[in-house]
Amino acid sequence: MNKKGFVTSALLYGILSVYLVLILSTVAIVGNRKISNDKIRQSAIDDVQDIKIPEDCFTAEPNDDDKLTITAYSDDEKCSKTVFIPEKLGGSPVNQIGENAFANKGIINVTIRQNISYIYYNAFIENSNVLFILKGDTPVTLIPDGITPPENTIWGAADSSIRQD
Repeated sequence: MNKKGFVTSALLYGILSVYLVLILSTVAIVGNRKISNDKIRQSAIDDVQDIKIPEDCFTAEPNDDDKLTITAYSDDEKCSKTVFIPEKLGGSPVNQIGENAFANKGIINVTIRQNISYIYYNAFIENSNVLFILKGDTPVTLIPDGITPPENTIWGAADSSIRQD
Protein backbone atom coordinates (compact mmCIF):
# COMPACT_ATOMS: atom_id res chain seq x y z
CA MET A 1 0.00 0.00 0.00
CA ASN A 2 1.38 3.37 -0.86
CA LYS A 3 1.61 6.30 1.49
CA LYS A 4 -1.40 8.11 -0.03
CA GLY A 5 -3.63 5.03 0.33
CA PHE A 6 -2.55 4.55 3.93
CA VAL A 7 -3.38 8.18 4.85
CA THR A 8 -6.77 7.93 3.14
CA SER A 9 -7.60 4.68 4.95
CA ALA A 10 -6.52 6.10 8.31
CA LEU A 11 -8.59 9.23 7.72
CA LEU A 12 -11.70 7.18 6.82
CA TYR A 13 -11.25 4.93 9.88
CA GLY A 14 -10.84 8.00 12.07
CA ILE A 15 -14.02 9.63 10.71
CA LEU A 16 -15.93 6.37 11.07
CA SER A 17 -14.70 5.97 14.67
CA VAL A 18 -15.76 9.52 15.60
CA TYR A 19 -19.14 8.93 13.95
CA LEU A 20 -19.68 5.69 15.89
CA VAL A 21 -18.66 7.33 19.17
CA LEU A 22 -21.15 10.16 18.55
CA ILE A 23 -23.97 7.74 17.74
CA LEU A 24 -23.27 5.49 20.73
CA SER A 25 -22.99 8.51 23.04
CA THR A 26 -26.31 9.87 21.80
CA VAL A 27 -28.02 6.51 22.33
CA ALA A 28 -26.57 6.24 25.83
CA ILE A 29 -27.63 9.80 26.72
CA VAL A 30 -31.17 9.28 25.41
CA GLY A 31 -31.45 5.94 27.24
CA ASN A 32 -30.15 7.41 30.50
CA ARG A 33 -32.43 10.42 30.11
CA LYS A 34 -35.47 8.17 29.72
CA ILE A 35 -34.48 6.15 32.78
CA SER A 36 -33.85 9.39 34.68
CA ASN A 37 -37.23 10.85 33.61
CA ASP A 38 -39.00 7.62 34.62
CA LYS A 39 -37.30 7.75 38.03
CA ILE A 40 -38.21 11.41 38.48
CA ARG A 41 -41.82 10.73 37.48
CA GLN A 42 -42.09 7.77 39.88
CA SER A 43 -40.46 9.80 42.65
CA ALA A 44 -42.97 12.61 42.09
CA ILE A 45 -45.86 10.13 42.21
CA ASP A 46 -44.46 8.62 45.41
CA ASP A 47 -44.06 12.09 46.95
CA VAL A 48 -47.61 13.04 46.01
CA GLN A 49 -48.89 9.82 47.59
CA ASP A 50 -47.66 11.11 50.92
CA ILE A 51 -49.58 14.40 50.79
CA LYS A 52 -51.83 14.73 53.80
CA ILE A 53 -55.26 16.28 53.43
CA PRO A 54 -56.50 18.03 56.57
CA GLU A 55 -58.67 15.69 58.61
CA ASP A 56 -61.44 18.28 58.86
CA CYS A 57 -61.98 17.93 55.09
CA PHE A 58 -63.58 14.55 55.88
CA THR A 59 -66.72 13.74 57.81
CA ALA A 60 -66.92 10.19 59.13
CA GLU A 61 -69.18 8.01 61.24
CA PRO A 62 -68.59 4.73 63.07
CA ASN A 63 -69.71 1.61 61.20
CA ASP A 64 -70.52 -2.00 62.10
CA ASP A 65 -66.81 -2.96 61.88
CA ASP A 66 -65.91 -0.62 64.78
CA LYS A 67 -64.11 1.52 62.24
CA LEU A 68 -65.08 4.67 60.33
CA THR A 69 -67.02 5.26 57.14
CA ILE A 70 -66.27 8.51 55.29
CA THR A 71 -69.68 10.10 54.77
CA ALA A 72 -68.77 13.52 53.32
CA TYR A 73 -65.94 15.58 51.88
CA SER A 74 -65.74 19.36 52.26
CA ASP A 75 -65.94 21.99 49.51
CA ASP A 76 -63.43 24.14 51.40
CA GLU A 77 -60.52 25.49 49.31
CA LYS A 78 -57.98 23.76 51.57
CA CYS A 79 -59.50 20.40 50.59
CA SER A 80 -57.77 19.20 47.45
CA LYS A 81 -59.49 17.87 44.32
CA THR A 82 -56.78 15.22 44.40
CA VAL A 83 -57.92 13.04 47.27
CA PHE A 84 -55.90 10.57 49.32
CA ILE A 85 -58.27 8.50 51.41
CA PRO A 86 -56.75 8.50 54.91
CA GLU A 87 -55.96 5.36 56.83
CA LYS A 88 -57.15 7.00 60.06
CA LEU A 89 -59.24 9.96 61.13
CA GLY A 90 -58.95 11.21 64.70
CA GLY A 91 -56.88 8.13 65.50
CA SER A 92 -59.63 5.72 64.40
CA PRO A 93 -59.13 3.47 61.36
CA VAL A 94 -61.12 4.17 58.19
CA ASN A 95 -62.34 1.22 56.12
CA GLN A 96 -65.36 2.42 54.12
CA ILE A 97 -66.45 5.21 51.80
CA GLY A 98 -70.16 5.87 52.16
CA GLU A 99 -73.07 6.85 49.97
CA ASN A 100 -72.60 10.22 48.20
CA ALA A 101 -69.49 10.92 50.30
CA PHE A 102 -67.73 12.74 47.44
CA ALA A 103 -70.81 13.66 45.37
CA ASN A 104 -70.35 16.65 43.05
CA LYS A 105 -66.99 17.78 44.45
CA GLY A 106 -65.06 18.11 41.15
CA ILE A 107 -62.66 15.36 42.18
CA ILE A 108 -59.72 14.84 39.78
CA ASN A 109 -58.18 11.69 41.19
CA VAL A 110 -58.45 9.51 44.25
CA THR A 111 -55.85 7.26 45.84
CA ILE A 112 -57.44 4.42 47.78
CA ARG A 113 -55.13 2.48 50.05
CA GLN A 114 -55.47 -1.08 51.31
CA ASN A 115 -57.32 0.01 54.44
CA ILE A 116 -60.51 0.56 52.42
CA SER A 117 -62.52 -2.62 52.07
CA TYR A 118 -65.95 -1.24 51.03
CA ILE A 119 -67.04 1.63 48.80
CA TYR A 120 -70.68 2.51 48.28
CA TYR A 121 -71.74 2.25 44.63
CA ASN A 122 -72.41 6.01 44.28
CA ALA A 123 -69.76 7.41 46.62
CA PHE A 124 -68.33 9.60 43.82
CA ILE A 125 -71.54 10.38 41.91
CA GLU A 126 -71.69 13.62 39.87
CA ASN A 127 -67.92 13.61 39.31
CA SER A 128 -66.44 12.64 35.94
CA ASN A 129 -63.10 11.69 34.43
CA VAL A 130 -61.74 10.65 37.82
CA LEU A 131 -58.60 8.52 37.97
CA PHE A 132 -58.88 6.04 40.83
CA ILE A 133 -55.49 4.73 41.98
CA LEU A 134 -55.87 1.57 44.01
CA LYS A 135 -53.13 0.43 46.34
CA GLY A 136 -53.53 -3.28 47.04
CA ASP A 137 -56.80 -5.19 46.68
CA THR A 138 -59.81 -3.74 44.91
CA PRO A 139 -62.45 -2.71 47.45
CA VAL A 140 -65.86 -4.37 47.43
CA THR A 141 -68.66 -2.20 46.05
CA LEU A 142 -71.71 -1.99 48.29
CA ILE A 143 -74.92 -1.97 46.25
CA PRO A 144 -78.30 -2.04 48.00
CA ASP A 145 -80.82 -4.66 46.87
CA GLY A 146 -82.93 -3.51 43.94
CA ILE A 147 -80.41 -0.85 42.79
CA THR A 148 -78.63 -1.06 39.45
CA PRO A 149 -75.63 1.28 39.22
CA PRO A 150 -75.41 3.45 36.08
CA GLU A 151 -73.32 1.98 33.27
CA ASN A 152 -69.90 3.45 32.46
CA THR A 153 -69.37 4.68 35.99
CA ILE A 154 -66.94 3.73 38.72
CA TRP A 155 -68.53 4.23 42.13
CA GLY A 156 -70.82 6.74 40.44
CA ALA A 157 -68.10 8.77 38.67
CA ALA A 158 -68.79 8.90 34.93
CA ASP A 159 -66.12 8.25 32.29
CA SER A 160 -63.54 7.39 34.94
CA SER A 161 -60.71 4.87 35.12
CA ILE A 162 -58.91 2.69 37.62
CA ARG A 163 -55.17 2.14 37.88
CA GLN A 164 -53.97 -0.66 40.12
CA ASP A 165 -50.65 0.09 41.85
